Amino acid sequence: MESMNENGPTNAARPDAPTSPDGGVGVHPPSTDIASYPDSAEVEKSYFKRTFSSLANIEFRFLWIGSLLTMGAMQMQTFARGFFVYDLTDSGLLLGVVSAGAGAPGLILSLYGGVLVDRLEKKRIIQTCQVAFTILSLIIAILILTDNIKWQHLLISSFIHGSIMPFMMPARQAIVPQVVAKEKIMNASALNSLAMSVMSMLAPALAGGLSAWIGMANLYFIITVMYIASWMVTGKLSRHAAVATRTGKSALSDIAQGFSYVRKDNIIFLLLIMGFVQVMMMAPIRFVMPIFAKDVFMVSEFGLGWLLGLMGAGSLVGALIIAGMSKIKRRGYLLIVSGVLSGIVLIGFSALSEFVPLFLPALAFMVIIGAIQSGRMTLQNSLTLEYVEPAYRGRVMAIQGLTWGLMPIGVLPLTIIADHWGAPVGLALLASAFIVISALMLAFSPKMRALH
Repeated sequence: MESMNENGPTNAARPDAPTSPDGGVGVHPPSTDIASYPDSAEVEKSYFKRTFSSLANIEFRFLWIGSLLTMGAMQMQTFARGFFVYDLTDSGLLLGVVSAGAGAPGLILSLYGGVLVDRLEKKRIIQTCQVAFTILSLIIAILILTDNIKWQHLLISSFIHGSIMPFMMPARQAIVPQVVAKEKIMNASALNSLAMSVMSMLAPALAGGLSAWIGMANLYFIITVMYIASWMVTGKLSRHAAVATRTGKSALSDIAQGFSYVRKDNIIFLLLIMGFVQVMMMAPIRFVMPIFAKDVFMVSEFGLGWLLGLMGAGSLVGALIIAGMSKIKRRGYLLIVSGVLSGIVLIGFSALSEFVPLFLPALAFMVIIGAIQSGRMTLQNSLTLEYVEPAYRGRVMAIQGLTWGLMPIGVLPLTIIADHWGAPVGLALLASAFIVISALMLAFSPKMRALH
């Protein structure tokens, strides 16, 4: 029996779908949850129209602009926190500790966040998180302005930020199928990656220039204003009733149900594994870039901004390529193969950094790394959203969000290796492990290879 919200059907049952742990429908073929908001056209002839087709939907446009502002503020904040900690302490270990500060609350709260996302209106969750981010960045700005800032404050900030993200991220992802049609999910996911890529490209470079020009305190004030603007734009979204019904069960029961759902579905399970490996072994490069900038390439915070900014430029290219494709065959095979390629490129960057530390070639590597990572993330996210049942989207996105909670913890061993043997060696070891795992998946997982 289909559940209804104010916008029409959201969970049409499929007779050929397997049974989920609570007796509901399963996930194969892909979910039939379709938003009622019309897109400009079902099929666009031009590449440009295909690339930005989801933005013709006014609901998605509000969501996307709000995400653009939020991601920009987060990227600037990540840059500011990382560079400021390393500048204050000159310690790769403390840089890793502050980065890992976001990990523990993410692990504890992520699953509960997924339950709330399935039960509550997602717009309200997103806006509440934006208000919390605003208050947090404002406090740090005042501490820096009054010259009372210490690295411990940045550790606390990282911890609180990590406590908010388990609610923000699954809500932002799970709301997408409620505002766009099913056939536009990959395009919308690519445009969300595009927003992140644009901010990854512009925000670090802008933050580096602004911190050198107007100081770190004023940079944090700018971040605060961006969070306020994102809250205002997101407020223009229509309300969307929760898809899951309130059964009166405890949060722990709902969490266990979500894990059972993932465990019984091989495709969702493997997609989450691929996302976990991507985040744990590829994403940490952003967190150790201050070490590469200062100790390997001998550049200032402005140079660090270029390293992170051009990685964002590459992410932009990768997202644009995926968004402009009307249909990609064998997406699972492409996801796995791109993992091997990503590891090889990272090893090349590590070799350059270790033996011929030239800044301009390093910038070229950043573009390639960003493009591959963005394409992989878009493929993995869109496949997961398409194949998971609507009533479980929040919990599945929360389980996936556990990897982002673990990622700062994964940065810690990388920074420890960097302190003893150098950042290039640590990065090469991580990339090698990623290649091995991707190769094993390619050899022994026919279901992933055949995923379309």
